[in-house]
Amino acid sequence: MASSPHFPDVFRRDCEGRISAITELTDALAQWAGERGVPPKLMTSMALILDELFSNVVMHGYREDASGRIAVEARIDDQAFTVTLADQAPAFNPLLVPEPDTRLSIEERQIGGLGLLFVRRTADRLAYERVPGADGVPSNRVTFSKRLAPA
Repeated sequence: MASSPHFPDVFRRDCEGRISAITELTDALAQWAGERGVPPKLMTSMALILDELFSNVVMHGYREDASGRIAVEARIDDQAFTVTLADQAPAFNPLLVPEPDTRLSIEERQIGGLGLLFVRRTADRLAYERVPGADGVPSNRVTFSKRLAPA
């Protein structure tokens, strides 16, 4: 997974806060990762996590206001494939959301939470931080990763 002038070490995209942006984003990320030898199954897991987190920012953070932006950055090293999303929506730490009680029947469950449960169980690492922005507006930064199988 060595870098070359044709394959930059870091994937970066600045996206509109629209649900429709996710397809182009995940397609571009999949192409970038595929050029670096990421197995398709691992890329599918990463794309599903990215879709869930991106959608949550759009729908809950920006409340579907397309003027919001989401910056996505990905890196691959010998150990892991890591993706970071940064947005300027209100502070939201997904790690603090209680897991839904999946033992309850559908009728008894609270609405929501299953997507974040999926993210927690699929990612090998999930982290959140609220960071100061260069423009003075603080940002949410969510980072997730999956380990790469040894060669």
